[in-house]
Amino acid sequence: MPIYTDYLSDNYYVLHPAMAGAQYEGLKLRTSYRTQWLGIANAPSMQTLNAHARVGDKSGIGGLFFHDKNGFQSQLGFQGTYAHHINFYRSRADVNQISFGLSAGGTFHRHDQSSFNPTDDVQISGTEISASSMYVDVGFTYSYVSLYAHFTIQNLVFVGNNITDQVLLNNPKRLLASLGNFFEIQPDWALEPSVLLDYIEYVDRPNLDVNLKSHHSIRETQLWVGTSYRKGLTSTQTNNGTDTYSEPFSQLTGIMGMKNKKWTFSYTYSVGIGKIKIINSGFHQFTLGIDILSDAYRPSTIRGIL
Repeated sequence: MPIYTDYLSDNYYVLHPAMAGAQYEGLKLRTSYRTQWLGIANAPSMQTLNAHARVGDKSGIGGLFFHDKNGFQSQLGFQGTYAHHINFYRSRADVNQISFGLSAGGTFHRHDQSSFNPTDDVQISGTEISASSMYVDVGFTYSYVSLYAHFTIQNLVFVGNNITDQVLLNNPKRLLASLGNFFEIQPDWALEPSVLLDYIEYVDRPNLDVNLKSHHSIRETQLWVGTSYRKGLTSTQTNNGTDTYSEPFSQLTGIMGMKNKKWTFSYTYSVGIGKIKIINSGFHQFTLGIDILSDAYRPSTIRGIL
């Protein structure tokens, strides 16, 4: 699944399988919708649906579904997750926990060439072509009071072909490492700085997210605002016909959201920075969530919202 910034919308499970059931908050259900180039037909878009929950005292389960479409290409994916949690806490509001997670899933790719002219290119079939892949991800999470750290290897096991040329990926892994902490400024205000390192092995391309969120509690409502800066650590080269540019990919995202009792809503807006960008306008993403059967274990501190 493409990695955007929806993990910052109370949704770390979309990246890290060890987060399945990591908190005692009942069943956490999240759905998101992302769109680019509003007002243009067949614009790129993605929809996700995921849910995870604690099972007993030491286990967690989860599931994820996504649909990603870009013009004539689309992919449909799903995964199931099991996580094991080793707890050292004195209470459920004072966490000291190590978690291990494993996800297994599959992706179905489709390329609609029915409107193409097969005589233009020998690679064009003029029909719909498809391919599929299966993968296994593993991850580790450590949470201590307000500090959290995640490490995940995506595609540790991968079986599948490229949709167009049937080339096997020799280095399919993607490595994700996260680190963050809540700093309580006042009883109803906390700052959460965090970072995410994303390394894609098959293209040898690392990216770094630097994030800052401000959390505020007003009675039964929790609000957050923040920003995320994504920086590619390698350069991309392109030519616009007259000039050649070589620069790393950069993106800035604004984040806002709220949680009232069981309901969560978040909105992010991302825009490219620099000369090399997909489009001058930004990308919108909405996330809606509900925590089912969560009242029995609701933490009393502001750091319990993630």
